[in-house]
Amino acid sequence: MKERSEYIPASSLDFLIEAAKDVDSIAPGAFIFHVSRCGSTLLSQALATAETNIVYPEAPLIDEILRMQEQDPAITAEQQELWFKSAVALMGQKRKAGYEQLFIKLDSWHIHFYSLLRKWYPDTPFFFLSREPNAVIASHHHRRGMQAVPGMINSEILKIDIQERHNQDFNLFTAEVIAGYYRALQEIITVSDPNNTFFDYGWGVKSLLICFFKSVMQEDSVDDKPELKNYAVAEAAYKSLLRHLVAIKIQ
Repeated sequence: MKERSEYIPASSLDFLIEAAKDVDSIAPGAFIFHVSRCGSTLLSQALATAETNIVYPEAPLIDEILRMQEQDPAITAEQQELWFKSAVALMGQKRKAGYEQLFIKLDSWHIHFYSLLRKWYPDTPFFFLSREPNAVIASHHHRRGMQAVPGMINSEILKIDIQERHNQDFNLFTAEVIAGYYRALQEIITVSDPNNTFFDYGWGVKSLLICFFKSVMQEDSVDDKPELKNYAVAEAAYKSLLRHLVAIKIQ
C-alpha cells in the first residue's frame, strides 16, 4: 500500500479503540461515494461551509483501515469493523458545541467496499456521484489521481488485471477503472436500498446540492428536484455510460 502521508504513526490500533470509547461523538450523517472528478469535492466543500458540519474528504485513515487486509490477511472482519467505527467516532467528536452533522467523503475505489460498509452502517444514507466518462478521463489526463496510474492502488481493489498495455496508455487504464466503478454502481442499484441516492454531475450543480439536502438531510423545504432516486432511470444511465466506456476502450 502506498503511503499517503509524510507522517509516521506513533499510536497503535488499540489506542484508537480506547480513545474512542468515551468520546461524545456524532454518528455519520452520510457517506459520499463517487467515481472521481464528478463534483464530490465541490459537495464536500459546500458542506464544510456550515459551521454545524464536520466534513472529512478522503481521509487516509479510512482508506488504511478498509484496505488493511492487504498488509495482513489474518485481520478479521470483526477487528476491521471495530477499528473503522472507532476511527469514525473520533472523527465525529463534538469538539465544538455547535457541531450537528458528520459527513465522510470516501475515496473513489471505496465503491468496491460498498457491501462491507452497508453491513456496518445499514441505516446511514449513502450518496453516489457519477459523471460522463470522457469528462472524468479528460480530468485525469490533465492531472492524474492515484487510481488513474497503474500500480498506485492495488489492482485487486480496482478489479483490474494490469497488463503492459495499461502502462502504455494511462487513459485506457483510467477507462477500465471507471468501468469497474460503474459496474459496481449497477450492482448497488439492483439492491434498491432506500438509503441509497444516485446523482450524475451532468444534472447540474444546483440540483446536486438540492438532491443531497433533500435525500440525505431530509430537508423538504427546498425546491423540488428531479427524481434522482429512481433506480430504473439511474440503471439505464449507468448502462449507457458503460457502453460508452467500451467504445472508448476499443478506439
